[in-house]
Amino acid sequence: MTEETEQERPTLGGEEAIKLWRQGREAWNNWIDQHSGWDIDFSFSDFSRELGRDEDISFSGYRFGNGNIYFFNANFSNNNINFSRAKFGNGRVDFSLAKFGNGEANFSGTIFGNGRVDFSDAIFGNGKVNFSGATFGDGGTHFYRTRFGKGYVDFSKAVFGNGGVTFFQSKFGDGKVDFSGVDFGNGDLNFSDANLGNGDVIFNEASFGCDNISFLRTTFGDGSVKFSRALIGKCNLNFFESDFGKGSLNFYNTMLGNSTISLNHTTIDVLTFKPRHFESKSIMGQGISIKSLAIFSLPTSANELKYFDLQGASFDGPLFLSANLNIIPDLRATRYSHQVDLSGLKVELPRTSIRFGWPPKLVRKAEDPQDGPKLRRLKEIAETNKDHQAALRFSADENRAKRWIETSWFGSVLDMAFSFFSNYGQSILRPFVCLLAIFADWTSIYLALSPRTLANWWAGLEQAALLSVSNSLPFLPQSRDLRTDALTALYGTTDPSLCVDLLMITQGVLSFVFLFLIGLGLRNRFRL
Repeated sequence: MTEETEQERPTLGGEEAIKLWRQGREAWNNWIDQHSGWDIDFSFSDFSRELGRDEDISFSGYRFGNGNIYFFNANFSNNNINFSRAKFGNGRVDFSLAKFGNGEANFSGTIFGNGRVDFSDAIFGNGKVNFSGATFGDGGTHFYRTRFGKGYVDFSKAVFGNGGVTFFQSKFGDGKVDFSGVDFGNGDLNFSDANLGNGDVIFNEASFGCDNISFLRTTFGDGSVKFSRALIGKCNLNFFESDFGKGSLNFYNTMLGNSTISLNHTTIDVLTFKPRHFESKSIMGQGISIKSLAIFSLPTSANELKYFDLQGASFDGPLFLSANLNIIPDLRATRYSHQVDLSGLKVELPRTSIRFGWPPKLVRKAEDPQDGPKLRRLKEIAETNKDHQAALRFSADENRAKRWIETSWFGSVLDMAFSFFSNYGQSILRPFVCLLAIFADWTSIYLALSPRTLANWWAGLEQAALLSVSNSLPFLPQSRDLRTDALTALYGTTDPSLCVDLLMITQGVLSFVFLFLIGLGLRNRFRL
Protein backbone atom coordinates (compact mmCIF):
# COMPACT_ATOMS: atom_id res chain seq x y z
CA MET A 1 0.00 0.00 0.00
CA THR A 2 1.43 3.41 -0.99
CA GLU A 3 1.98 6.31 1.38
CA GLU A 4 -0.61 8.37 -0.49
CA THR A 5 -3.26 5.68 -0.02
CA GLU A 6 -2.46 5.49 3.70
CA GLN A 7 -2.93 9.26 4.02
CA GLU A 8 -6.38 9.00 2.44
CA ARG A 9 -7.45 6.21 4.80
CA PRO A 10 -10.13 7.37 7.27
CA THR A 11 -9.05 7.63 10.89
CA LEU A 12 -10.82 7.29 14.20
CA GLY A 13 -8.84 9.29 16.71
CA GLY A 14 -8.80 11.69 19.61
CA GLU A 15 -11.91 12.07 21.74
CA GLU A 16 -14.01 10.04 19.31
CA ALA A 17 -11.72 7.03 19.76
CA ILE A 18 -11.75 7.46 23.55
CA LYS A 19 -15.54 7.74 23.56
CA LEU A 20 -15.99 4.55 21.55
CA TRP A 21 -13.49 2.69 23.73
CA ARG A 22 -15.40 3.65 26.88
CA GLN A 23 -18.54 2.04 25.47
CA GLY A 24 -16.90 -1.35 25.95
CA ARG A 25 -15.66 -4.29 23.95
CA GLU A 26 -18.92 -5.28 22.27
CA ALA A 27 -19.64 -1.82 20.92
CA TRP A 28 -16.04 -1.40 19.84
CA ASN A 29 -15.87 -4.72 18.00
CA ASN A 30 -19.20 -4.08 16.26
CA TRP A 31 -17.87 -0.78 14.99
CA ILE A 32 -14.59 -2.38 13.84
CA ASP A 33 -16.48 -5.06 11.95
CA GLN A 34 -18.07 -2.29 9.90
CA HIS A 35 -14.92 -0.15 9.59
CA SER A 36 -12.11 -2.72 9.50
CA GLY A 37 -9.94 -0.64 7.17
CA TRP A 38 -9.87 2.49 9.36
CA ASP A 39 -6.81 3.71 11.19
CA ILE A 40 -7.16 4.05 14.97
CA ASP A 41 -5.18 6.85 16.59
CA PHE A 42 -4.74 7.15 20.37
CA SER A 43 -1.53 9.15 20.01
CA PHE A 44 -0.84 11.51 22.94
CA SER A 45 -3.94 10.22 24.73
CA ASP A 46 -3.82 10.42 28.53
CA PHE A 47 -5.82 7.47 29.79
CA SER A 48 -5.24 8.47 33.42
CA ARG A 49 -7.78 11.27 32.94
CA GLU A 50 -10.43 8.84 31.76
CA LEU A 51 -10.38 6.42 34.71
CA GLY A 52 -9.81 6.37 38.42
CA ARG A 53 -6.46 5.45 39.89
CA ASP A 54 -7.45 1.85 40.68
CA GLU A 55 -9.37 1.12 37.47
CA ASP A 56 -7.88 -1.04 34.74
CA ILE A 57 -7.37 0.31 31.26
CA SER A 58 -8.79 -2.61 29.35
CA PHE A 59 -8.59 -3.46 25.67
CA SER A 60 -8.95 -7.15 26.47
CA GLY A 61 -10.56 -8.99 23.56
CA TYR A 62 -10.74 -5.84 21.41
CA ARG A 63 -10.31 -6.17 17.65
CA PHE A 64 -8.53 -3.46 15.69
CA GLY A 65 -9.06 -4.29 12.02
CA ASN A 66 -6.42 -3.94 9.33
CA GLY A 67 -5.70 -0.25 9.62
CA ASN A 68 -2.73 1.31 11.36
CA ILE A 69 -3.08 1.51 15.14
CA TYR A 70 -1.35 4.34 16.96
CA PHE A 71 -0.69 4.62 20.69
CA PHE A 72 2.26 6.89 20.00
CA ASN A 73 3.30 8.80 23.16
CA ALA A 74 0.15 7.61 24.94
CA ASN A 75 0.13 7.91 28.74
CA PHE A 76 -1.29 4.96 30.67
CA SER A 77 -0.18 6.35 34.03
CA ASN A 78 0.06 3.78 36.86
CA ASN A 79 -3.13 1.92 35.98
CA ASN A 80 -3.09 -1.72 34.96
CA ILE A 81 -3.24 -2.02 31.18
CA ASN A 82 -4.91 -5.06 29.69
CA PHE A 83 -4.58 -5.96 25.99
CA SER A 84 -4.92 -9.69 26.63
CA ARG A 85 -6.45 -11.58 23.68
CA ALA A 86 -6.71 -8.37 21.69
CA LYS A 87 -6.40 -8.85 17.94
CA PHE A 88 -4.60 -6.46 15.61
CA GLY A 89 -4.77 -6.72 11.84
CA ASN A 90 -2.04 -6.32 9.26
CA GLY A 91 -1.54 -2.62 9.71
CA ARG A 92 1.20 -0.98 11.73
CA VAL A 93 0.90 -1.09 15.53
CA ASP A 94 2.75 1.81 17.13
CA PHE A 95 3.33 2.07 20.89
CA SER A 96 6.54 4.05 20.51
CA LEU A 97 7.21 6.56 23.32
CA ALA A 98 4.20 5.21 25.22
CA LYS A 99 4.38 5.46 29.03
CA PHE A 100 2.97 2.48 30.92
CA GLY A 101 3.64 3.54 34.51
CA ASN A 102 3.94 1.08 37.40
CA GLY A 103 0.82 -0.92 36.72
CA GLU A 104 0.79 -4.30 35.04
CA ALA A 105 0.98 -4.22 31.25
CA ASN A 106 -0.82 -7.32 30.03
CA PHE A 107 -0.49 -8.36 26.38
CA SER A 108 -0.87 -12.08 27.06
CA GLY A 109 -2.45 -13.92 24.15
CA THR A 110 -2.52 -10.77 22.03
CA ILE A 111 -2.46 -11.35 18.27
CA PHE A 112 -0.49 -8.91 16.14
CA GLY A 113 -0.82 -9.10 12.36
CA ASN A 114 1.85 -8.80 9.70
CA GLY A 115 2.37 -5.08 10.13
CA ARG A 116 5.27 -3.51 11.99
CA VAL A 117 4.91 -3.68 15.78
CA ASP A 118 6.78 -0.84 17.42
CA PHE A 119 7.42 -0.29 21.13
CA SER A 120 10.53 1.81 20.51
CA ASP A 121 11.37 4.25 23.32
CA ALA A 122 8.35 3.05 25.29
CA ILE A 123 8.68 3.16 29.07
CA PHE A 124 7.33 0.41 31.30
CA GLY A 125 7.21 0.92 35.04
CA ASN A 126 7.87 -1.52 37.86
CA GLY A 127 4.81 -3.66 37.29
CA LYS A 128 4.75 -6.95 35.45
CA VAL A 129 5.06 -6.79 31.67
CA ASN A 130 3.26 -9.77 30.22
CA PHE A 131 3.50 -10.81 26.56
CA SER A 132 3.14 -14.53 27.31
CA GLY A 133 1.48 -16.42 24.48
CA ALA A 134 1.37 -13.34 22.26
CA THR A 135 1.63 -13.82 18.49
CA PHE A 136 3.55 -11.44 16.22
CA GLY A 137 3.43 -11.44 12.42
CA ASP A 138 6.09 -10.97 9.78
CA GLY A 139 6.29 -7.18 9.85
CA GLY A 140 9.05 -6.98 12.45
CA THR A 141 8.83 -6.37 16.19
CA HIS A 142 10.76 -3.44 17.62
CA PHE A 143 11.61 -2.74 21.24
CA TYR A 144 14.36 -0.33 20.29
CA ARG A 145 15.58 1.66 23.36
CA THR A 146 12.58 0.43 25.34
CA ARG A 147 12.82 0.83 29.12
CA PHE A 148 11.51 -1.88 31.43
CA GLY A 149 11.19 -1.40 35.18
CA LYS A 150 11.92 -3.74 38.07
CA GLY A 151 8.99 -6.03 37.41
CA TYR A 152 8.81 -9.46 35.82
CA VAL A 153 9.05 -9.29 32.01
CA ASP A 154 7.29 -12.32 30.56
CA PHE A 155 7.42 -13.29 26.87
CA SER A 156 7.07 -17.02 27.57
CA LYS A 157 5.54 -19.05 24.73
CA ALA A 158 5.21 -16.00 22.50
CA VAL A 159 5.45 -16.57 18.74
CA PHE A 160 7.31 -14.12 16.51
CA GLY A 161 7.07 -14.09 12.75
CA ASN A 162 9.85 -13.86 10.19
CA GLY A 163 10.30 -10.10 10.26
CA GLY A 164 12.89 -10.02 13.03
CA VAL A 165 12.85 -8.95 16.67
CA THR A 166 14.99 -6.17 18.09
CA PHE A 167 15.69 -5.10 21.65
CA PHE A 168 18.59 -2.93 20.52
CA GLN A 169 19.74 -0.60 23.34
CA SER A 170 16.77 -1.60 25.46
CA LYS A 171 17.14 -1.55 29.24
CA PHE A 172 15.63 -3.98 31.71
CA GLY A 173 15.33 -3.69 35.47
CA ASP A 174 16.26 -6.31 38.05
CA GLY A 175 13.25 -8.54 37.54
CA LYS A 176 13.21 -11.88 35.77
CA VAL A 177 13.15 -11.77 31.97
CA ASP A 178 11.43 -14.83 30.57
CA PHE A 179 11.61 -15.93 26.92
CA SER A 180 11.09 -19.63 27.69
CA GLY A 181 9.29 -21.59 24.99
CA VAL A 182 9.33 -18.64 22.57
CA ASP A 183 9.35 -19.24 18.82
CA PHE A 184 11.49 -16.47 17.31
CA GLY A 185 10.72 -17.44 13.72
CA ASN A 186 13.24 -16.99 10.92
CA GLY A 187 13.97 -13.30 11.39
CA ASP A 188 17.01 -11.84 13.11
CA LEU A 189 17.07 -11.36 16.88
CA ASN A 190 18.97 -8.33 18.13
CA PHE A 191 19.85 -7.57 21.76
CA SER A 192 22.93 -5.52 20.85
CA ASP A 193 23.96 -2.87 23.40
CA ALA A 194 21.03 -3.84 25.61
CA ASN A 195 21.16 -3.98 29.41
CA LEU A 196 19.21 -6.91 30.82
CA GLY A 197 19.53 -6.05 34.49
CA ASN A 198 20.31 -8.33 37.43
CA GLY A 199 17.44 -10.79 37.07
CA ASP A 200 17.57 -14.20 35.43
CA VAL A 201 17.21 -14.18 31.64
CA ILE A 202 15.54 -17.39 30.49
CA PHE A 203 15.53 -18.76 26.93
CA ASN A 204 14.80 -22.34 27.98
CA GLU A 205 13.07 -24.41 25.26
CA ALA A 206 13.00 -21.40 22.94
CA SER A 207 13.27 -21.95 19.19
CA PHE A 208 15.55 -19.84 16.98
CA GLY A 209 15.37 -20.22 13.21
CA CYS A 210 16.95 -16.88 12.35
CA ASP A 211 20.20 -16.09 10.56
CA ASN A 212 21.60 -13.83 13.27
CA ILE A 213 21.22 -13.75 17.05
CA SER A 214 23.13 -10.76 18.31
CA PHE A 215 24.06 -10.04 21.91
CA LEU A 216 26.82 -7.71 20.76
CA ARG A 217 28.12 -5.68 23.74
CA THR A 218 25.08 -6.71 25.77
CA THR A 219 25.27 -6.20 29.53
CA PHE A 220 23.90 -8.86 31.86
CA GLY A 221 23.83 -8.49 35.62
CA ASP A 222 24.14 -11.03 38.41
CA GLY A 223 21.42 -13.40 37.22
CA SER A 224 21.63 -16.57 35.18
CA VAL A 225 21.25 -16.58 31.40
CA LYS A 226 19.84 -19.94 30.37
CA PHE A 227 19.41 -21.57 26.96
CA SER A 228 18.60 -25.02 28.38
CA ARG A 229 16.82 -27.30 25.89
CA ALA A 230 16.60 -24.43 23.41
CA LEU A 231 16.63 -25.19 19.68
CA ILE A 232 19.02 -22.98 17.73
CA GLY A 233 19.05 -23.54 13.98
CA LYS A 234 21.40 -22.22 11.32
CA CYS A 235 22.28 -19.02 13.16
CA ASN A 236 25.21 -16.77 13.87
CA LEU A 237 25.09 -16.55 17.67
CA ASN A 238 27.17 -13.54 18.67
CA PHE A 239 28.08 -12.55 22.24
CA PHE A 240 31.04 -10.36 21.23
CA GLU A 241 32.22 -8.15 24.14
CA SER A 242 29.16 -9.00 26.23
CA ASP A 243 29.49 -8.69 30.01
CA PHE A 244 27.67 -11.22 32.19
CA GLY A 245 28.71 -9.62 35.48
CA LYS A 246 28.55 -12.13 38.33
CA GLY A 247 25.95 -14.22 36.54
CA SER A 248 26.22 -17.40 34.51
CA LEU A 249 25.64 -18.51 30.92
CA ASN A 250 24.11 -21.96 30.52
CA PHE A 251 23.72 -24.06 27.36
CA TYR A 252 22.65 -27.30 29.06
CA ASN A 253 20.91 -29.82 26.76
CA THR A 254 20.68 -27.20 24.02
CA MET A 255 20.10 -28.32 20.44
CA LEU A 256 22.55 -26.44 18.23
CA GLY A 257 22.21 -26.70 14.48
CA ASN A 258 24.63 -25.59 11.80
CA SER A 259 25.47 -22.37 13.63
CA THR A 260 28.51 -20.30 14.49
CA ILE A 261 29.07 -19.24 18.08
CA SER A 262 31.12 -16.18 18.98
CA LEU A 263 32.15 -15.53 22.57
CA ASN A 264 35.09 -13.33 21.64
CA HIS A 265 36.15 -10.95 24.44
CA THR A 266 33.12 -11.88 26.54
CA THR A 267 33.27 -11.73 30.35
CA ILE A 268 31.37 -14.49 32.19
CA ASP A 269 31.43 -15.66 35.80
CA VAL A 270 30.26 -19.25 35.17
CA LEU A 271 29.96 -20.86 31.73
CA THR A 272 28.26 -24.23 31.23
CA PHE A 273 28.37 -25.36 27.61
CA LYS A 274 26.87 -28.87 27.53
CA PRO A 275 24.60 -29.09 24.46
CA ARG A 276 22.66 -32.28 23.79
CA HIS A 277 23.07 -32.02 20.02
CA PHE A 278 25.75 -30.03 18.23
CA GLU A 279 26.21 -29.38 14.51
CA SER A 280 27.95 -26.01 14.77
CA LYS A 281 30.97 -25.37 12.59
CA SER A 282 32.82 -23.00 14.89
CA ILE A 283 33.17 -21.86 18.48
CA MET A 284 35.09 -18.60 18.68
CA GLY A 285 36.21 -17.54 22.14
CA GLN A 286 39.29 -15.41 21.60
CA GLY A 287 40.02 -13.32 24.67
CA ILE A 288 37.06 -14.71 26.63
CA SER A 289 37.34 -14.19 30.39
CA ILE A 290 35.78 -16.76 32.76
CA LYS A 291 35.91 -15.68 36.39
CA SER A 292 34.78 -18.80 38.28
CA LEU A 293 34.04 -21.98 36.33
CA ALA A 294 34.07 -23.03 32.68
CA ILE A 295 32.67 -26.33 31.39
CA PHE A 296 32.85 -27.30 27.72
CA SER A 297 31.33 -30.75 27.28
CA LEU A 298 30.45 -31.50 23.67
CA PRO A 299 28.41 -34.50 22.48
CA THR A 300 29.56 -37.00 19.87
CA SER A 301 27.74 -35.00 17.18
CA ALA A 302 30.42 -32.30 17.55
CA ASN A 303 32.60 -34.11 15.02
CA GLU A 304 31.52 -31.55 12.39
CA LEU A 305 33.20 -28.74 14.32
CA LYS A 306 35.81 -26.96 12.17
CA TYR A 307 37.07 -24.23 14.51
CA PHE A 308 37.38 -24.15 18.29
CA ASP A 309 39.35 -21.06 19.16
CA LEU A 310 40.04 -20.04 22.77
CA GLN A 311 43.27 -18.25 21.96
CA GLY A 312 44.17 -15.63 24.55
CA ALA A 313 41.36 -16.70 26.90
CA SER A 314 41.58 -16.17 30.65
CA PHE A 315 40.31 -18.72 33.18
CA ASP A 316 40.34 -17.66 36.83
CA GLY A 317 38.60 -20.86 37.95
CA PRO A 318 38.62 -24.52 36.93
CA LEU A 319 38.27 -25.40 33.25
CA PHE A 320 36.76 -28.72 32.14
CA LEU A 321 37.07 -29.53 28.44
CA SER A 322 35.55 -32.79 27.23
CA ALA A 323 34.89 -33.72 23.58
CA ASN A 324 35.76 -36.05 20.72
CA LEU A 325 36.92 -33.71 17.97
CA ASN A 326 38.25 -34.04 14.45
CA ILE A 327 40.13 -30.78 14.89
CA ILE A 328 42.67 -29.33 17.31
CA PRO A 329 41.23 -26.70 19.69
CA ASP A 330 43.35 -23.59 20.01
CA LEU A 331 44.30 -22.76 23.61
CA ARG A 332 47.48 -20.88 22.78
CA ALA A 333 48.26 -17.89 24.98
CA THR A 334 45.54 -18.88 27.45
CA ARG A 335 45.97 -17.91 31.08
CA TYR A 336 44.66 -20.10 33.90
CA SER A 337 45.08 -20.10 37.67
CA HIS A 338 43.25 -23.31 38.62
CA GLN A 339 43.11 -26.86 37.37
CA VAL A 340 42.44 -27.50 33.71
CA ASP A 341 40.92 -30.94 33.11
CA LEU A 342 41.62 -32.26 29.60
CA SER A 343 41.22 -35.95 30.48
CA GLY A 344 37.99 -36.15 28.48
CA LEU A 345 39.37 -34.36 25.42
CA LYS A 346 40.15 -36.63 22.48
CA VAL A 347 41.33 -35.07 19.24
CA GLU A 348 42.07 -36.44 15.80
CA LEU A 349 44.65 -34.62 13.76
CA PRO A 350 43.22 -33.55 10.37
CA ARG A 351 45.62 -34.65 7.66
CA THR A 352 45.65 -34.13 3.93
CA SER A 353 46.68 -36.38 1.08
CA ILE A 354 50.30 -36.03 0.05
CA ARG A 355 51.38 -34.74 -3.34
CA PHE A 356 54.26 -36.03 -5.37
CA GLY A 357 57.52 -34.33 -4.54
CA TRP A 358 61.12 -34.91 -3.60
CA PRO A 359 62.05 -36.21 -1.17
CA PRO A 360 58.79 -38.18 -1.17
CA LYS A 361 56.44 -37.92 1.80
CA LEU A 362 55.52 -41.45 2.78
CA VAL A 363 52.32 -40.67 4.70
CA ARG A 364 49.81 -37.82 4.92
CA LYS A 365 50.76 -34.56 6.59
CA ALA A 366 48.77 -32.16 8.79
CA GLU A 367 46.30 -29.88 7.00
CA ASP A 368 47.06 -26.88 9.19
CA PRO A 369 50.72 -26.01 9.97
CA GLN A 370 49.47 -24.38 13.19
CA ASP A 371 48.21 -27.69 14.59
CA GLY A 372 51.67 -28.46 15.93
CA PRO A 373 51.81 -25.36 18.17
CA LYS A 374 48.18 -25.92 19.23
CA LEU A 375 48.97 -29.48 20.34
CA ARG A 376 52.13 -28.31 22.06
CA ARG A 377 50.03 -25.95 24.16
CA LEU A 378 47.57 -28.73 25.02
CA LYS A 379 50.50 -30.92 26.06
CA GLU A 380 51.92 -28.15 28.27
CA ILE A 381 48.57 -27.67 30.00
CA ALA A 382 48.18 -31.42 30.59
CA GLU A 383 51.70 -31.68 32.00
CA THR A 384 51.17 -28.71 34.29
CA ASN A 385 48.02 -30.35 35.64
CA LYS A 386 49.79 -33.73 36.12
CA ASP A 387 47.58 -35.44 33.53
CA HIS A 388 50.22 -37.75 32.12
CA GLN A 389 47.96 -39.79 29.83
CA ALA A 390 46.51 -36.70 28.17
CA ALA A 391 50.02 -35.25 27.80
CA LEU A 392 51.12 -38.45 26.02
CA ARG A 393 48.18 -38.24 23.61
CA PHE A 394 48.84 -34.63 22.75
CA SER A 395 52.59 -35.20 22.46
CA ALA A 396 52.00 -38.03 19.98
CA ASP A 397 49.71 -35.88 17.85
CA GLU A 398 52.16 -32.99 18.07
CA ASN A 399 54.87 -35.20 16.54
CA ARG A 400 52.47 -36.26 13.79
CA ALA A 401 51.57 -32.63 13.11
CA LYS A 402 55.23 -31.63 12.80
CA ARG A 403 56.01 -34.51 10.43
CA TRP A 404 57.07 -33.26 6.95
CA ILE A 405 56.50 -29.64 8.12
CA GLU A 406 58.87 -28.86 11.01
CA THR A 407 60.70 -32.20 11.16
CA SER A 408 63.31 -33.18 8.55
CA TRP A 409 62.66 -35.97 6.08
CA PHE A 410 64.86 -38.49 7.89
CA GLY A 411 63.45 -37.42 11.24
CA SER A 412 59.93 -37.84 9.86
CA VAL A 413 60.75 -41.40 8.76
CA LEU A 414 62.04 -42.23 12.26
CA ASP A 415 58.93 -40.60 13.69
CA MET A 416 56.76 -42.83 11.50
CA ALA A 417 58.56 -45.91 12.84
CA PHE A 418 58.19 -44.73 16.44
CA SER A 419 54.47 -44.19 15.84
CA PHE A 420 53.92 -47.51 14.10
CA PHE A 421 55.81 -49.77 16.50
CA SER A 422 54.81 -48.22 19.85
CA ASN A 423 52.31 -45.38 19.30
CA TYR A 424 54.90 -43.03 20.76
CA GLY A 425 55.47 -45.11 23.87
CA GLN A 426 51.77 -45.50 24.65
CA SER A 427 51.53 -49.14 23.57
CA ILE A 428 53.08 -52.15 25.32
CA LEU A 429 51.45 -54.74 23.10
CA ARG A 430 52.89 -53.54 19.79
CA PRO A 431 56.61 -53.84 20.68
CA PHE A 432 55.94 -57.05 22.61
CA VAL A 433 54.34 -58.65 19.54
CA CYS A 434 57.26 -57.44 17.40
CA LEU A 435 59.75 -58.95 19.86
CA LEU A 436 57.91 -62.29 19.74
CA ALA A 437 57.86 -62.13 15.94
CA ILE A 438 61.62 -61.54 15.86
CA PHE A 439 62.17 -64.47 18.21
CA ALA A 440 60.03 -66.78 16.06
CA ASP A 441 61.46 -65.64 12.72
CA TRP A 442 65.08 -65.83 13.81
CA THR A 443 64.48 -69.24 15.38
CA SER A 444 63.28 -70.50 12.01
CA ILE A 445 66.22 -68.91 10.19
CA TYR A 446 68.80 -70.34 12.60
CA LEU A 447 67.30 -73.80 12.19
CA ALA A 448 67.19 -73.50 8.39
CA LEU A 449 70.86 -72.44 8.20
CA SER A 450 72.08 -75.33 10.34
CA PRO A 451 74.27 -77.68 8.22
CA ARG A 452 74.04 -80.50 10.75
CA THR A 453 71.42 -83.21 10.84
CA LEU A 454 70.30 -83.50 14.45
CA ALA A 455 68.85 -86.62 16.03
CA ASN A 456 65.37 -85.20 15.72
CA TRP A 457 63.71 -82.03 14.50
CA TRP A 458 62.50 -81.04 17.93
CA ALA A 459 66.03 -81.06 19.33
CA GLY A 460 67.13 -78.74 16.53
CA LEU A 461 64.19 -76.44 17.11
CA GLU A 462 65.02 -76.34 20.81
CA GLN A 463 68.62 -75.31 20.15
CA ALA A 464 67.56 -72.68 17.58
CA ALA A 465 65.04 -71.26 20.08
CA LEU A 466 67.72 -71.12 22.81
CA LEU A 467 70.06 -69.27 20.43
CA SER A 468 67.29 -66.81 19.54
CA VAL A 469 66.41 -66.22 23.20
CA SER A 470 70.04 -65.67 24.18
CA ASN A 471 70.40 -63.03 21.45
CA SER A 472 67.10 -61.31 22.34
CA LEU A 473 67.91 -61.24 26.06
CA PRO A 474 71.72 -60.91 26.18
CA PHE A 475 71.68 -59.27 29.62
CA LEU A 476 70.57 -62.49 31.36
CA PRO A 477 73.44 -64.34 33.16
CA GLN A 478 72.67 -67.61 31.37
CA SER A 479 72.61 -66.09 27.89
CA ARG A 480 76.32 -66.51 27.14
CA ASP A 481 76.44 -70.21 28.01
CA LEU A 482 73.16 -70.88 26.20
CA ARG A 483 74.46 -69.13 23.09
CA THR A 484 77.72 -71.14 23.10
CA ASP A 485 75.96 -74.48 23.53
CA ALA A 486 73.36 -73.68 20.88
CA LEU A 487 75.97 -72.59 18.31
CA THR A 488 77.94 -75.77 18.92
CA ALA A 489 74.85 -77.95 18.59
CA LEU A 490 73.59 -76.21 15.44
CA TYR A 491 76.82 -75.39 13.59
CA GLY A 492 79.52 -77.49 15.33
CA THR A 493 81.48 -74.35 16.31
CA THR A 494 81.15 -71.18 18.34
CA ASP A 495 82.29 -69.14 15.33
CA PRO A 496 79.75 -69.80 12.56
CA SER A 497 79.59 -68.08 9.18
CA LEU A 498 79.45 -64.35 8.56
CA CYS A 499 75.80 -64.69 7.64
CA VAL A 500 74.92 -66.12 11.05
CA ASP A 501 77.00 -63.43 12.75
CA LEU A 502 75.11 -60.69 10.90
CA LEU A 503 71.79 -62.29 11.80
CA MET A 504 72.76 -62.42 15.46
CA ILE A 505 73.87 -58.77 15.45
CA THR A 506 70.67 -57.68 13.70
CA GLN A 507 68.53 -59.63 16.14
CA GLY A 508 70.39 -58.14 19.07
CA VAL A 509 69.89 -54.58 17.82
CA LEU A 510 66.20 -55.07 17.00
CA SER A 511 65.54 -56.87 20.27
CA PHE A 512 67.20 -54.04 22.18
CA VAL A 513 64.99 -51.50 20.39
CA PHE A 514 61.77 -53.35 21.15
CA LEU A 515 62.78 -54.10 24.73
CA PHE A 516 63.37 -50.38 25.14
CA LEU A 517 59.94 -49.61 23.68
CA ILE A 518 58.34 -52.15 26.03
CA GLY A 519 60.07 -50.50 28.96
CA LEU A 520 58.97 -47.08 27.74
CA GLY A 521 55.39 -48.28 27.49
CA LEU A 522 55.51 -49.75 31.00
CA ARG A 523 56.99 -46.56 32.36
CA ASN A 524 54.30 -44.42 30.71
CA ARG A 525 51.51 -46.78 31.74
CA PHE A 526 52.40 -46.95 35.42
CA ARG A 527 54.00 -43.57 35.92
CA LEU A 528 52.89 -41.91 39.16
